[in-house]
Amino acid sequence: MSHLRSILYFALFSLLFSGCQFESAKSRNASIVESQTQSSVQPGNINNNSAEQEDEEVPKFNDAVEALRKGDEYLDANKTKNAIDAFKQSAELDPDLAEAHFKLGVAYSLIEDELGLEPVSSTSDKKKKRKNSETSFENAVKAYKKLIRENPKDHTAYFNLGRAYNKLYDDEQTERALKKAVDLNPDDSLYRTEYGVVLIKLAKYSAAVSQLRKAIELDSDNIRAEDLLTKARAGQKRTNYKSKTPKRTDPSAKNRKSEPARAPSATAVPTTPKNS
Repeated sequence: MSHLRSILYFALFSLLFSGCQFESAKSRNASIVESQTQSSVQPGNINNNSAEQEDEEVPKFNDAVEALRKGDEYLDANKTKNAIDAFKQSAELDPDLAEAHFKLGVAYSLIEDELGLEPVSSTSDKKKKRKNSETSFENAVKAYKKLIRENPKDHTAYFNLGRAYNKLYDDEQTERALKKAVDLNPDDSLYRTEYGVVLIKLAKYSAAVSQLRKAIELDSDNIRAEDLLTKARAGQKRTNYKSKTPKRTDPSAKNRKSEPARAPSATAVPTTPKNS
C-alpha cells in the first residue's frame, strides 16, 4: 500500500512540474528584481574570480527559466563569464524572455567596463562594432515592447523598458517609458524614484522634486529618494537663481536710449578744422 502511495505522489509531482514548464513568456517577464537589474556585482570584482570559478562547465539547459535562474546564481557568485553563458542559453531558448536579454546585457557590461570599452552611442564612429551589452539591451527593448503590445497596461513592462533604454543612454525614451509606468501604477515608490533619476539627468528639477516627494510619501524608508530629492532641490535652486538674476546693462547706454534725438539747429555753423 505504501508503495502504491509513493507512486501516486510521484505522478502528482510530475504533473505539477510539467505544468510549470509551460509558463507563458508574459508571466516569466512579470518583474525584474531591483537588486539584479542594478547588479551588486562590481566590475572590480571580476578579476577576483579564480580560474577554477570561471572555468566551471556550464550545463546545457533545455528550459529558459532554469537557465535564467542559474545565470542569476552565477552572477551573484561573481562568475560573470558563466552567467553570460547561462543567460545566452536562456535568451536563445526563449527569445521573448526579455529578462534574459536584460541580464545578459548586465553581465556583458561588467566585462566591458573592466576592459574600459566605450559605448558606441557616445562616439561618432558609426562603423565601430557595437558592444555585446548594447545588442543585448536592444533585444530587451524589443521583447519588452512586444509585451506592451500584447498588454498596453502592463506597467511592469514599461518600467523595465525604461531601464533597458537607460542602459542604452537614451534619456528621452527612458523618461517616456518610466512616465507611462508611473501613470499606470502611481502608488509604486520605486517607479517614481527611477523616474526622478532621469528627470534630474534631463535637468527637469521641478518635476523631479514632485516625483521624489511622492516616492517618499509612499515609502518613508526610501533613503535613495531622499538623497535624490536633495540633489533635485539643489538643481532647482540653481535654475531659479539664474532665471531671476537681472542682466547687467550700461547705465549711460540706457540714458542715451531714453533721450530723444535732437534735430540740428538751423543757425548752427559747422566747425572748420584749423589749418595745421
